[in-house]
Amino acid sequence: MNRFILAAASAACALCATVSCTEGFSTKTIGSSDKYALAEGGTDSLEIDIQVEYPVSGLTQPAMDNVTKTLTTSLFGDQYAAMPVEKAMEAYIKENVDEYRKANLPLLEASEGMPHASLSWSDYITGAVAGSHRDILSYTMTKYTYTGGAHGMTSETALNFDMKTGSLLTEGDFFKEGYKEKLPALLSGHLASSLENPADTSMLFTREIGPNGNFMVSPEGVTYIYNQYEIGPYVMGAIRVTVPWDELEGLIEE
Repeated sequence: MNRFILAAASAACALCATVSCTEGFSTKTIGSSDKYALAEGGTDSLEIDIQVEYPVSGLTQPAMDNVTKTLTTSLFGDQYAAMPVEKAMEAYIKENVDEYRKANLPLLEASEGMPHASLSWSDYITGAVAGSHRDILSYTMTKYTYTGGAHGMTSETALNFDMKTGSLLTEGDFFKEGYKEKLPALLSGHLASSLENPADTSMLFTREIGPNGNFMVSPEGVTYIYNQYEIGPYVMGAIRVTVPWDELEGLIEE
């Protein structure tokens, strides 16, 4: 049986304090966790685990609608943009289960029903408010998929919203002109200290990094996310590099 989780949760006080004068800011988390058998009575399955947070108060209704639509699209796909989040999640699950069975039932039949590692897949999605600065709210979503092979793939993406309008902000909206020339030195300077073991810089593909559009804000500063294989091998996972606010003086749009 599907185990659906629907729980209202207030955002942490620390987060509320940093969201510019937005009183009553709160979020809701919805989720589903289950395994869907490839064939009745079989052991091969698609495991889907979804836990996503989205705001339910503390923004104007137009801003709330904009944020929710963008999150729904980013988390589940363009085809679900007009749906309520819960319905979009259910439709996403159904479509992925249908695609999984369509792709793998012929392989199961060809193997005469014997279990096979490549026939058990995984699809995990998490999304949560990650931080804020002034009127900007950051949200991160992580997706993991495994469809056979040596290992699955994980990607982490940050989205930044103008809390007054709910509009999605890009690097160009956030930084002043010339940031692409100045940020590489700042990011590269904090790369080694961002690693659990600074000596692991020897494993990186490059030690000179720049802005890639995948960033979030927090009370500490601006954090850039570099996914697997982007600047380092798979084993290093996603690498987060934070530049403190005081080093970004003169680079941020007011």
